[in-house]
Amino acid sequence: MVRFHTPLSLVLVLAFYASSVAGQVSTTGKSLGLIVLGKGYSNTDFIHLYNRDGSLWHKFTFYYDDSDGNFEYANVDFRPFAFHPDYFVLALKCVRKEAGRYEVLVNEKTGLKKYVKTDDPALRFETWEEHILKVFSVGFNRKENPVLEAPLGRVKRVPVPDAPFHPVEVRGEWLKVKWEAEDMGKKGDAGWIRWKRGERLLVELFYIS
Repeated sequence: MVRFHTPLSLVLVLAFYASSVAGQVSTTGKSLGLIVLGKGYSNTDFIHLYNRDGSLWHKFTFYYDDSDGNFEYANVDFRPFAFHPDYFVLALKCVRKEAGRYEVLVNEKTGLKKYVKTDDPALRFETWEEHILKVFSVGFNRKENPVLEAPLGRVKRVPVPDAPFHPVEVRGEWLKVKWEAEDMGKKGDAGWIRWKRGERLLVELFYIS
């Protein structure tokens, strides 16, 4: 069977951590932002990654034959910030822009970097602020990073212990999140958390619910 998924613009429907290792909070590092799938990505498109000299390092598509249960374009050195071939999740940290291309981090563990073309229609650049607002929800340490009534405000009571926190607004290093009420029919609420401190991310990004 060949997979012909319909992309859902990064608001997807299963659980996946943005960190390379589940449960690990990553860093933004000195990245400019993230390279993600282009809005017009289709079943004829491939993602191309290049070496410094312009030669092809790796290519793959999210539309693939999964009859054997394997991702046929697997590359052991490709471990970016976020990637899930079944659910159209792709996010590579962009560390630099130079003549006609972006330098991207393709392996969070080893620091391996490669390049993508700036005019590749299968890809596009997003700032961290744009990206975080498109994920399904965020996870964070509620003791060390409590929900506040406002940035630098008082701690706010969150009655729902396991509520998914949906990103709403970014204001500098602060992120407004909302959550549903524990009882159906009741109104939910919202508050503020830090999503980063300097170059350190304080949240995990859940791309799917």
